[in-house]
Amino acid sequence: MSRRDATASRREPPRRRVEAPDAIEAALARPGEVALVLHREGGLSAEARSLVDRARRAGVPTLEASAREMRRMSGGEASREVLALAAAPIATSLEALLAADGPVLLLAGLRFPGNVGFILRSAEVAGAAGVVIANDWGRPQLGEALRIGMHAERFAPVVESEAEAAIEAARAAGRRVIGVETSGRRAPWEVDLRVPIVLVVGGESEGLSARLLAGLDEVVRIPTRGFIPSYNVQAAVGMLLGEWLRQHDGQRDA
Repeated sequence: MSRRDATASRREPPRRRVEAPDAIEAALARPGEVALVLHREGGLSAEARSLVDRARRAGVPTLEASAREMRRMSGGEASREVLALAAAPIATSLEALLAADGPVLLLAGLRFPGNVGFILRSAEVAGAAGVVIANDWGRPQLGEALRIGMHAERFAPVVESEAEAAIEAARAAGRRVIGVETSGRRAPWEVDLRVPIVLVVGGESEGLSARLLAGLDEVVRIPTRGFIPSYNVQAAVGMLLGEWLRQHDGQRDA
């Protein structure tokens, strides 16, 4: 299979929001299409309750959300009572995550839950396959990161792994492993991000270790013009995801 053929097979987004009740009902009628149903807490209309009950009978996980969150999650439309996530089942292992469509983010040694939380949310919003967290956190720090990320792990996988093991597994899964560091020689828009990839970012102070850098397929840098030589890791990841979307959507429309 050529690189172009491999890319073409990945044009559809890995996840999409289904909003209209008739569209949710149709999606539930196709086995394996719906990964999750989100519904408003409290009383539901008969139509909405019927959709939730149908999802449960089909073995589709359902989650309750506040009215405020349902308004925010309704994509600019009038607040919905029920939303469906059309996607493969949420991966719970590193191997399953690496087999999914879309880029995978590997966060190697990030220390601040705020940075990780914002990255988790950005990854889900952009349509990344998911995120691998590689650090020595305890449960409280991870929980804080998930809270800051609006619990994006409900909709996109977040798994934990050692960085070296994740890179080895990525290669076994046929993914190209690309780091972002000030030592990189090319900008992200000079690299083909349409192939299956893992994007690796390092800690806020130390960046990526020499050992990790030596094991990457490519290292890119985001150009700067100011005196400070690097962006906050949140901004760097946002630019990487934006460039992936630009290349991905351009290929999809071609």
